[in-house]
Amino acid sequence: MSPALEPLATLDPAAFDTGLSPENARACWSTALACASMADLSRPLPGSPPGAVAIIASANVFTAPLEWAYQLAGRGVKVYLKASSAQRASAAAIGRIEGVEVGHWRGGDVAAEKAALARVDAAIVLGAEATIDAIRARSATPVVGLGPMFGVAAWTGDAHAHARDAALYDGRGCMSPAAILGRAVDLDALAGAMAEAERRWPRGRVSAEEASEIRRLASLARATGTWREGPGWGLARLPLSRLEPRGLPRVLCVYEGDDDEVAAALGPWRTQVGTVAGPVPGNYPRARRCNPGQMQAPPGDRRLHDGIDVMEALWTRSS
Repeated sequence: MSPALEPLATLDPAAFDTGLSPENARACWSTALACASMADLSRPLPGSPPGAVAIIASANVFTAPLEWAYQLAGRGVKVYLKASSAQRASAAAIGRIEGVEVGHWRGGDVAAEKAALARVDAAIVLGAEATIDAIRARSATPVVGLGPMFGVAAWTGDAHAHARDAALYDGRGCMSPAAILGRAVDLDALAGAMAEAERRWPRGRVSAEEASEIRRLASLARATGTWREGPGWGLARLPLSRLEPRGLPRVLCVYEGDDDEVAAALGPWRTQVGTVAGPVPGNYPRARRCNPGQMQAPPGDRRLHDGIDVMEALWTRSS
């Protein structure tokens, strides 16, 4: 592991109050540190390095700012990390990287936002498209926006790999599998793997809204397909016509169809697919392709994130 990240590896993310179980928080933290450490900090970049970059992070995935803070600070760029109030502890942990300063301001506090962005040459904004658009409209600071995406996976027969993808971060975030796609999916194997993942990485807190959505999905699956569940997990088999580009905590949705049917069902969202595990048919221009089991482990040395070379964009936009 990179020496810059070693102090972070000594921390127990169970104390970060992420909403995840201690076991899951630790698995996510160690995976994120290992992936970030893979970044090539000597890769040549066009243009000039920014002097300072702000990272504005949403509350969804507590490790999301880590890789960008590490890469920027490792290249000598001053980083100002603005985290949501829900992620104060994990942001403080990321702030242990030399060159990273952590601050907080309330969403919608335009004056504080303006003052923060006036200190930097560029910003990375992780969040909803509306948030990204609003910050762009309010500020002359160049913004690299990383908006909402979703993940899909092809059924490969490796039920435990699919269950791991659904377990990390409790299935929240844009790299989680919103759909398992293919033919002859073994629901018994998936159910067993989901139960085992729950024993290994128990599910954390579920909001009232999420619990309501899980009940809605269960009713739909019982009416149109199949619903399986156990303590802390759910498994739905649904018609492709019911495909939704969103995930729920510890719920896997299976949609069966041939290659043409799958590609057609995903077509309306092809530019919003950010992670593809296995041989999912279709063209997804912004997606990272990987094997099942690796959806939540994006290697730090990959060139593109959501189809954007983030580091190159920062170097060229701030020049």
